[in-house]
Amino acid sequence: MTDTPERIQKCSRLFQIAALLREQHATVRDIARHLYPTASVHGPGWSGIERSIQRDLDDLELLEPDFTRLGGRPPRYRIDTHRTHLHPVQTLVLHAAARLTYHRASGQKTHHAAALNTLTGWLPEHLQPIMHRSLQDLGERRTRTREDLNLEHAATAWLGAHPLRFEYQKPGGSGAWRTNIIHPYLIEAHPQNLDLYVIGREVTFHDDVRTFKLSRMRGLQVIRDDTYTIPATFDPHAFFHAAWGVVGSQHTPPETIHLRFRQDAAYRILEGGYAHLSEPTQNADGSIDVTVTAPVDSSGLPREVIPWILSFGPRVNVLGPDHIRAHWLNELRDAATHATPTDAPMRETPA
Repeated sequence: MTDTPERIQKCSRLFQIAALLREQHATVRDIARHLYPTASVHGPGWSGIERSIQRDLDDLELLEPDFTRLGGRPPRYRIDTHRTHLHPVQTLVLHAAARLTYHRASGQKTHHAAALNTLTGWLPEHLQPIMHRSLQDLGERRTRTREDLNLEHAATAWLGAHPLRFEYQKPGGSGAWRTNIIHPYLIEAHPQNLDLYVIGREVTFHDDVRTFKLSRMRGLQVIRDDTYTIPATFDPHAFFHAAWGVVGSQHTPPETIHLRFRQDAAYRILEGGYAHLSEPTQNADGSIDVTVTAPVDSSGLPREVIPWILSFGPRVNVLGPDHIRAHWLNELRDAATHATPTDAPMRETPA
């Protein structure tokens, strides 16, 4: 018997609904929005869509042994077929990483929420309600922000091995926006701020591996009629070996910085947990000396480690090299200059 178009459409709907319910709990309205994203709730034909989906759910209940109708208003549905057999710790690590990027991301977080919904579907039943409630802050918002679109374009280029064209401006808002083309090798989250960065060969100006902040990129375009190959000579471990964040080094050796921490900060260094620090040398006054290695940018400065050094305020002294010590001192002097005696301290506004 030849399938009619209506029968083929119904088969397609059943497969799509089953796939959705294996990933997450869903109501009839959730399923309708998933299948018909351009349809308007309460608009013409919406009630017919919901009735059709309800009939599909009745059919799935007969076809799927793990189909479950949950209580509540509105009722939810699920299919308990497990999609993963990961070790519990592996599941925890994936879910924790997704939650970190979700909470750090700005905008509508469309893709982050979808990824979390998928991972939540892997969790046991007693964890499902609280995880779903944690995503309810999205509410009815459906507009995608530039950051969502940036992530979509970057991921498409990376997974499809397509070059990515975009406009970029140097940090600090100085200089003109200029068009770059990159062959994405990696998309990495910064370990401190969890912002996403695209790392790959920039072929327009440098023909070298560069790091670009995703949220600073604009006008992204995937060059779909072209592809690239990640060379076997690119070693991520070597590139990030001395990195404090996402800025690695492929050709230029990292800089070694000599630091002296006062006694009241020494304990924090001795506790450990900082990468690329040498074994501390204890001084008679309780201070300690260490060296730290970090990659430098085109100006010769280790930009990612300098904020960490400045975070210790007067409790650290940069002993060398001279150009890094000079930059550190200038930063401190500029801060002191802006904090003039005429600046009034901020006070709480009376209730």
